[in-house]
Parts: sequence; structure tokens; C-alpha cells
Amino acid sequence: MRLRFSLQIIIGAVAIQVAMVSLLVWNTTHQIRESHTELLVRSAEQQSLLMTSALVPGLAYSDAAMLQDVLQLVSGQPDLVYAVVIDAGERRLAVVGTPPESLLPVTGTQIDDRGQVHITRRIDLAGQSLGLLGVGYSPEGVNALSDALLERNVTLGIAMLALSILAAVLFGLVVTRRLRQLDTGARAFRAGRLDHRIPPLANDEMGDLARALNALASDLGQSQSTLRQQNLKLNRSVERMEALLRGAEAVLWEAEPSTGQWRFVNGDTQTILGISAQQIGQPGIREARVHADDLPRLRETYRNAGPTPSSVDYRYRSDDESWVWLRDIVSSASDSDGQTVLRGLTLDVSPQKQAALALEDSESRYREVIEHVSEVIFRTDHQGRWTLLNPAWEELTGYSIAESLGRPVGEFVCAEDSPLLEALTNQLLHGKKSQVRDELRLLTRAGEPRWVSVFVRSSLDAEGRVIATFGTLTDITERKRAEEEIRRLAFYDSLTELPNRSLLYDRLRLAMASAARSRHHGAILFLDLDNFKDINDTLGHDVGDELLRQVASRMRGTIRDTDTLARLGGDEFVIILNDLHPEQAQAAVEAETLGSKLLHLLSEPFRLGEHERHCTPSIGATLFGDGDVSVDELLKQADLAMYRAKDSGRNTLCFFEPEMHQVVKARAALEADFRKALRDDELQLYYQPHVNDQGHILGAEALLRWSHPERGMVPPMEFIAVAEQTGLIIKLGHWVLQTACQQLARWHRESHWMRINMAVNVSAKQFRHPDFVREVAEILQSTGAPAQHLVLELTESLLLEDTETVITRMNALRELGVGFALDDFGTGYSSLSYLKRLPLSVLKIDQSFVRDILVDANDAAIAEMIITLAKTLGLEVIAEGVETPEQRDFLLEMGCHQFQGYLFGRPGPVDQLEKRLMGRRTGTHN
Repeated sequence: MRLRFSLQIIIGAVAIQVAMVSLLVWNTTHQIRESHTELLVRSAEQQSLLMTSALVPGLAYSDAAMLQDVLQLVSGQPDLVYAVVIDAGERRLAVVGTPPESLLPVTGTQIDDRGQVHITRRIDLAGQSLGLLGVGYSPEGVNALSDALLERNVTLGIAMLALSILAAVLFGLVVTRRLRQLDTGARAFRAGRLDHRIPPLANDEMGDLARALNALASDLGQSQSTLRQQNLKLNRSVERMEALLRGAEAVLWEAEPSTGQWRFVNGDTQTILGISAQQIGQPGIREARVHADDLPRLRETYRNAGPTPSSVDYRYRSDDESWVWLRDIVSSASDSDGQTVLRGLTLDVSPQKQAALALEDSESRYREVIEHVSEVIFRTDHQGRWTLLNPAWEELTGYSIAESLGRPVGEFVCAEDSPLLEALTNQLLHGKKSQVRDELRLLTRAGEPRWVSVFVRSSLDAEGRVIATFGTLTDITERKRAEEEIRRLAFYDSLTELPNRSLLYDRLRLAMASAARSRHHGAILFLDLDNFKDINDTLGHDVGDELLRQVASRMRGTIRDTDTLARLGGDEFVIILNDLHPEQAQAAVEAETLGSKLLHLLSEPFRLGEHERHCTPSIGATLFGDGDVSVDELLKQADLAMYRAKDSGRNTLCFFEPEMHQVVKARAALEADFRKALRDDELQLYYQPHVNDQGHILGAEALLRWSHPERGMVPPMEFIAVAEQTGLIIKLGHWVLQTACQQLARWHRESHWMRINMAVNVSAKQFRHPDFVREVAEILQSTGAPAQHLVLELTESLLLEDTETVITRMNALRELGVGFALDDFGTGYSSLSYLKRLPLSVLKIDQSFVRDILVDANDAAIAEMIITLAKTLGLEVIAEGVETPEQRDFLLEMGCHQFQGYLFGRPGPVDQLEKRLMGRRTGTHN
């Protein structure tokens, strides 16, 4: 059956329209889907390649934070599903999104069955694999857009089909024209000219079709706009990556091995190289800026590049014509096509080079200063050992630097200044001060002391602890000598080298202040030479000057180091005596003792050239320390006393106050009598027993007694002091020790007395005598006394000076068998640290604590402490001055089991003690 042409036209038109619209919709949708997928793959590949380049610095330094920042920059892309960076050790250093548990093999780009794009890239630097980058992109955006367009296109196709049926009636009239327009539009759309529009000549189905096609073109245009925005975001990501490379001041590049020309770069080439990325590929443009001396090395490095990275530093001319230092790190590798390429990293190392040159210059200047400066520059560790010394040290001390380093500073300091050095070191090491200045003396290799000014600072670590000290030593020896000479000229008499009037006044003020503080007395001896004017006038002033020098020399050897001898002028001399006895009468005795020595000393003739002359002195004395008098008043008192001595016949000593003069006269008489007593054997030993808690006699203490033919029994406190002051104590002590040992030897020969101990008091001066140990050994040998039964009683005052020597001598005597008791314990200031080192056998509780032990809690506590201490040290303890049974019982309860005192027997002659020894027990005696 034949259809009518109109129907054929209608049917044909409809068929054509259906076919065309369907084809157009399908084709457009297919192209969009393919173009989206292709764009997605290209975008993913480009994005992953750029990310690979941007991640190289972070992976090279294993900087996870930097890698994470790079991934965060691209995490905002709508199609990005995940991105992960794995180092060569397969550790995940940075992640965004949710990556799979394992990445795909490095095989390029893969699309899974869900349409997701997966890319795994190797990240290389100079041919060395740093790690992997895995990224995944979702097709959801592309699929959604394609589906939306498909739905819209299908809808539009259906509408167009409906319109084509209605338009078929008029198709015959306008078919040719309208079809051409439609054909033209379709061709334009296929060609991609989506801005083309089909004119809707009429408001009919064909017009609607034209408008529909135009709408379809508009939708396609919007799709292109969306793609452009995605491209813009991609470009921005690339810019951010380039900014990261600029921040790293590095350029990543890939070059042709044969020519060395860069064919791919990433980074701010304009800033680093002064060449844009577009120009960098031009032949020779970069090499033209390389320094001619460095270009051969650069080319050689490129030619010899291998899988192992190598580096080369070279100078490069910047835009301002200055030379900067660049470093190329280059290695060979294979690209994705298997072709050998050069890959590398270019860094601007100018700051490092400049810093190295500046450091070298600074070290050179530092060495020049250190080696040529006149001051000693030093550094020590926290233990005070030299760690740095400059050549000035060798000039100052004579010690080489090599033999000095590592040795303590104290080895080079004079012994007198060691406490000062220790104080300075403690201030620095304990953080009390950060720097100190002072002056001390160093000992040179030749043994010569050299004065140095010391400046020291401490060096601290991050926690504020002192780890070292550093500073300077300046030689001030000549300055010290000049100062000493100036001081000598200002304060010393040029004739006798003694202090002059100015220094005398200063020292007298200090002595008066010291006496007021210590409550000790001081004294002034004002000495004037008798008949000096006659010698000066008859023999001449030169002889007179020589006499003054000899007088000064004799007196200088007599006074103590703590005293002052000064020349007031002419033939007048003044002596300041310090630290005399607190009691006025005793202090006067001490001053008179020295005065008598001077009288005797200066009474000897003086050899003055060919002449021999006598020149006696007149001495005036006065004490100070009690009243508030001025220096001038004190000197006036001594001057008046001196004139009184001249009025008294010269060659004598007079005190300013008459009553003191009487005391001195009495003491002089006592001394004369005491010397006679020693000579005439008027002294004798008494013995007082010491017993145990059962009353058995364990031993006896030898006590010295003097029976004066006129005075009767003289108290030991009086004549012992005279013996100490006159030096007779050595002779007296020897007599006591020998007499006691003779008695001990006689007891030892009797079987019932052979276990009795003999205690003998020894003075500090006697014990310090150099021959004391030898003297004791000789007495023991000559008398036959058993050393193990001899106990030497020492006082605590002996331990206050030169304790180490005391301990040495005690140990030497202990080896002979001699025992030691510490007498009057608790009344002095002995150190417990020394006490435990002493080879003692006995501690004796002083009678001053026993006297009021029943009524004074303090005395009781002290006694108990001494008993406890003795037990702790493994010593015996003896209580002195026990006079009542109550005292004995109280001490027994405390743990004291040995006693001495009137309760058990007063001191008496040896026969009296021997009567008691016959019974081996004593009673009580009032």
C-alpha cells in the first residue's frame, strides 16, 4: 500500500527527526561522557605528576608535616577520593581521604569497574626511589553530569518528536528551508560551536525544535564552563605547588643526557636562575650564565651522572650581574618510555657559602687575636681544668700549652692564693655570680710568683647549669711592684724599712678596734734610745743611721708577726702588741715580758764600723682595750711612761699607771723565784687517784706543786702562767714527765702495783716542740717505765692550731704504746671531725660540768653528751671533780664508771697514795 506523500513526508520527517534527535542526544551524551572521563584521566595524571614533583623535597628530608601540607592543598578538589604518600620503607607519611589498604602496582593509570581512576607513581630523586604516591579520583561528578544531560536530552528528544509530528503537516512547505537550518545547527553543534543558535522562524514545532536545540547547545556550553572552572582550580593547585618550590628555593628538572638541556622544570626558575620556565629550554641560555671556570666541572658532572646522585657547586651570574652559588644534585634515570634522562635538583647555596666564608674569616681573625694578644685568654671545664690557652700563657708562666691543658687551674696558683681561687670558683660554679674579677698570683715554671688580674665568666647550658668558664689573665706584676714601692715610700721609713708615723696611726686604730671587739687587751711600748745624741754627734750621722738600722733589725726579730714595730722619728720606736690577755693584770705581765726581752736584747753592744758601742733603751708602756681613748692620747700615755723610765735611771721599763707597775714588779719577782725553784729543786709531784665504780684505784694523775720558802704553797695557776710566758714550760714539762716516769717504773717493778696508769699533763707549747716525740721515747727508755701505762693528758686548745701535725705526733707516740686523754673536754672548741681521727683512749669530763650537775640541767646534758660520745667512739670516760656520793651516783646512772675528785682522795705525796694502793681501794675523804 502506498502512502500519501504527505504521510510519507510526515512519516519520513518524523523518522528523520527521531533518528536525528536520537543520534544527536546519544552522540552529545556519549561525547560528554567520553570527554569527562578523558578529562578526568588527564587531570588525574597531570595532578599526580605535579604532586610527585611537589612531594620530592618533603620525602627527601622525611618531613611528614610538609608532605601533609602539600596533600591538604589538593584535598579540596571535588573528584579527589584519596591521596597517600609512602616512603621507601613503606611507611605512610601523609594521607588525605580513605586510600585502599594496598596501592596498585606502578603500571600507569587504571580505571576500575566502578569507573574510579587510580594512579600509583614512583617518586624519584636523582634516580633514587624516595617512595610512592597513590591517588584516586571518583567518576561520580562526571556520571552525574552525564546522566543529567542524558535525561534532559531524552526529554528534549521526546518533545522534539512530538513537535515533529505536529510540524510534519507544514513540513512540505518549509521542510527544505527549515531542514537546512536544522542541519546547519546540527553541524555547528557537532563542530563544537555551541554558541551557534538556530533561528526559530516561527512559533511552531520547528521553532520549538530550533529552540530546543539551542537550549541543548546552551546546556553543553554550561558543561564547558564547568570544565573551565575545574581547569582553573587545577591551575591554581599548580601555582600553589610552584609556590612551595619557590619557598624551598629549589628547582626540580629533567634534562636530555646528550646535551644537558632542561626539558622539564618545576620551581621558581625566574627567582633562582633569572630565566623564565618558558625560556629555560632554549639551548645554551643557562650555560651562558655559568662562570667560565666552573662550566667544565658542571658539564663533566652531567656527563658522568649515574644512578647514584652526585653534586657540583658552581658560580652563576644573577640578573644584577653579581655571582651567586648554585648546587646541582644530578643522577641518571629512565623515564616511562625507557629512555635515559637526567633528573636533578638545583639549590641556591649562596647563604651557606657566604656563611662558610664569613666563618672562615671570623675564625682567622679570632686566631690572629688569640695568638697575638698580650693577655692570656683561657677556658676551663666545669671541673676547673684548662681546655683553652693562647700563646700568652707560655710567655707568662713558661709552661707550654700542651703540658698545661687538662690540668687543674689550682696547680699553677700560689698556695697562699688557693683559698681565693676556691672562693671564686665556687661563686661561679654554684651560680652565685655570672662573672668575677680579682687578683692572685701564679707560679711560673721557674718558681717565680707573677701577679695577674683575673676576669672570669661562666658558660651555661640550656638548663642553666655551669658547663665551663672563660676569661682573661692580665700580668700586673710590674703594677703591683710599683704600687708596693709607692706604698713603701708613703708608709715606711726609708732608713729602717719600718712602718712610719702614718702607717703606725692606721695600725693602732685597727688594733684598738680589734681589742674592743675581742675584749682582749693590747699594749704600746714607746722606746727611746738612751744617749743616742752623743753617738750621733761624736761618730757622725752615718754611724747614727747604722745604729738605728741595727736596733730596728734586732727588735724586728723579737716581736710576733701580729704585732707592729714602727719608727716614730729620730731615735723613737713604737711597738703595738695585739691580742693580749683579757685580764688587765695578765696583759700587763705579757707586755712587760716583751719589754724585758727588748731591754736585754738592746743591752748587747752594737758593732758600728770600727767602733763598738752600747746604747740602752728607755721603754714606756700602756695598755688599751678598756677605755675609750684616742690614738694621740694613747701615744701620749706611752710617751709619758717612757720619760718616767728615763727619770728612773734609764734602761728600764715603766707603765703609765702605777698599780700596773706594781703588778709587773710582783710578776718579775715571782719569775725570779720560780727560776730559783727550778734550779734548787723546790718543786715536787703530788698524785691524785682515779677509781672505778667499785672504788678500785686504776691510776693516778701527776700534779705539780711548789712549796715556796716564804710564800708557802704557790697556786699552780700563777707559776704555770709564768712558765708559759718565759719559755720555762719546756724545761718544767721535761722534769715533770721524767719524774712521773721514774715513779711509774718503780710501781711497775712491784707486782701488786704494776697495772697502775700514770697520767701526766702536757702543755701545748711542750707538745709542739719539734723534739717532743724523741724526748718521750728517750725518757721511757732511760727510766724503764712501761709506755702502755703512761697516759698524756692534752687540752682542747692544742687542737686549734696545726691539727694535722698534732695528729701525726700523737700517732707516733701511740706506736710507742703511749695513751692519750683529752682533758677538760667540753670547755674548748675541738671539732668532732678531728676528734674521731685522734688516737685517744680517754675523755675527761671537766669539773666545771660536774660541780653543778645535780642542779644545772645544761651541765647534766653536756655530761651525758660527753659520755654518749665516748661510748660511740669506743673511749673510756673519767669524770673530774667528783666531791659527793650524789654526784657519783648521778654519773653512774648516765653510764660513767670512772671518777676522780676529793670524794676519792685529794692530791698528795707519793707515799700517801701508796698506802691507799696497798688496799687496792679508797674510802671517801672530805
